[in-house]
Amino acid sequence: MNSAQKEAALLTGSPVLVIAGAGTGKTNTLVHRLLHLVQSGEDPRSLLLLTFTRRASKEMLQRASSLLDTRMNSVTGGTFHSFCHLFLRKYIQVLGHSPNFSILDEEDATQLTGMARDSVLMQKQTKRFPKKETLHEIFSSSFNNQISIEKVLTKEYPQFLSGIKEIQSIKEKYESLKIQNQSVDFDDLLGLTRQILVENENIRKYLSDIYRHIMVDEYQDTNKIQAHIACLLASIHENIMVVGDDAQCIYGFRGANVRNILDFPKIFPNTKKITLEENYRSSSPILHLANSALSKFAEKYDKNLFTNKQSFPKKPVYMKLTTGEKEATFISEKILEQNESGIPFKEIAVLVRSGWHANLIELELNHKGIPYRKFGGKKFLEQSHIKDVISYLKVLVNTRDWLSWNRILNLEPGVGPKQTGLFLNLFQKDSLELNTFFWKEDSFWIGFQNEAKSNISKLLDLLIQIQTNQPLSPAKALESILEHYLPLLDQIYDDAKKRSDDLESLKLLTSEYAQLSDYLGFLSLETTESLLDDKTENKEEEGYVTVSTVHSAKGLEWKIVYFVHLLEGQLPSNRIRTVEDLEEERRLFYVGITRAKEELYLTAPTQLEKKNIQFQSVTRFLSELENLNDLVETREYERPMEANRIEENIEKQGRFQDIQKYFLN
Repeated sequence: MNSAQKEAALLTGSPVLVIAGAGTGKTNTLVHRLLHLVQSGEDPRSLLLLTFTRRASKEMLQRASSLLDTRMNSVTGGTFHSFCHLFLRKYIQVLGHSPNFSILDEEDATQLTGMARDSVLMQKQTKRFPKKETLHEIFSSSFNNQISIEKVLTKEYPQFLSGIKEIQSIKEKYESLKIQNQSVDFDDLLGLTRQILVENENIRKYLSDIYRHIMVDEYQDTNKIQAHIACLLASIHENIMVVGDDAQCIYGFRGANVRNILDFPKIFPNTKKITLEENYRSSSPILHLANSALSKFAEKYDKNLFTNKQSFPKKPVYMKLTTGEKEATFISEKILEQNESGIPFKEIAVLVRSGWHANLIELELNHKGIPYRKFGGKKFLEQSHIKDVISYLKVLVNTRDWLSWNRILNLEPGVGPKQTGLFLNLFQKDSLELNTFFWKEDSFWIGFQNEAKSNISKLLDLLIQIQTNQPLSPAKALESILEHYLPLLDQIYDDAKKRSDDLESLKLLTSEYAQLSDYLGFLSLETTESLLDDKTENKEEEGYVTVSTVHSAKGLEWKIVYFVHLLEGQLPSNRIRTVEDLEEERRLFYVGITRAKEELYLTAPTQLEKKNIQFQSVTRFLSELENLNDLVETREYERPMEANRIEENIEKQGRFQDIQKYFLN
């Protein structure tokens, strides 16, 4: 460790704020702080490490274990949501809720919002009204940013302001439906945890005694609720270290608040601030550009990134281009050239502000046979067949999970929405339980078609059979469910074989969990990347070029980075309305350029249309830099002559006309 890292790792007895510039080894600092605390006699179980991905905490704890010993396995590490999930399983009863709650993923929450919408509106709208997906986004944005629904509408959806009363009513109905379903959504995991910690002093003190040292990674990415939870956990002993970089706060759209890290010393006045500035990633010329960009921030922690690396003294290159087509051609040709010179494709990335900025580039990469991978698409757990199987498991744990019931009943042959609705109405009306064997009575099935009655009965027999095999292990439950589901899979989906392979992946995950509720909690909270090894990853040394938004690229690095479409109206976006919005766009620019280790190319196609030529200005984040010519090497791109070939022999159209005349006649 360098001296600043060592100071941060060893400093105890007060709140600590570590400002970690891009590539300055914050992970190394946190790992060694964990080591120091355990070696100093602290019980590993009293250490709490909060991160934003399960992978991040897992890697830190694995590194710590390799440097010390298995004691580090007792450290509690995980995401805010996973910590809150376990917390609520123990303490949610103080709010009058059952600990056997289900967790609604995004699709579940959207579906329940749609049910609330239908219930409130009741009739066809005579005016435009937000769809269920938009309503769910509005509710979540209101929570994560801690602002009213009216403010969300004013900022993001002004066209719906006239319907605010109905929207408020839908939100109230949505909350009511969650209670009826005995379910919580992702926002509730945070909100209910904070509520308990604020309202219940005994629980707050108890947790403070359990977790004597709190560490939070990527603190600039916390929203107000997450920051509040972390500070509440440390409110008695004040042994809290938060690590982050105000200049990398780029997730405002999901509630990340840069004020959390800027105002941390106001919350804990005894805070010791340590700044990490030695960069282990990028070359000096790239850091000079990054520092110049940093100087333009309106409010910031001062930092000056430097490196002791002596190699790769290439300046960042600013390519003057006219059209998007030329931008795409330049990038694809340059990537081929670099690959020919020995740079593996996996060491190259193309970064964009918005996904559509890469459309032409993707076409060119495809055309030239360059392997690439664009980050995005439906996640593993969001695929319908995976959600089907998880719904069966959810019902086993929570028989009041009506959303999951609705899903699995509709999978059965002969069971449609009407039969499902009839069943659920009877089930809910009489507060029935599976172990009452209510489906054995003929009186229950009045109004049901024979096929529906038969298949629902078989499903209920299966569920009660699985439930009687206690303890309810995830592996055994999943095996029984798949025996029932796989024949249905063949009937429901055309690509059943491909989907069945995905289901095998679910099996691999069951061995790590003894309780089905823990397994379901894990599935609900984790992303695809942390769940499975990527089967599509190219195993060859060449790998693939990464095409990614800056948001998805944060925390990653490549030898060569192309940062593209750097235009006013694109970066910064033309949707910015406030100074805070502009500052976040500036931070996106900073994050983008600091992903590069050795070479950085900045491109801006200033002519957007061929026929009606429209010229765009280069982003202000470049043009505002007084010493730009010293920071970058400016080049003009001329496409090679062979790439500019046009159709030849245009005058020989006579034969075409003859052919057309013949066949048309």
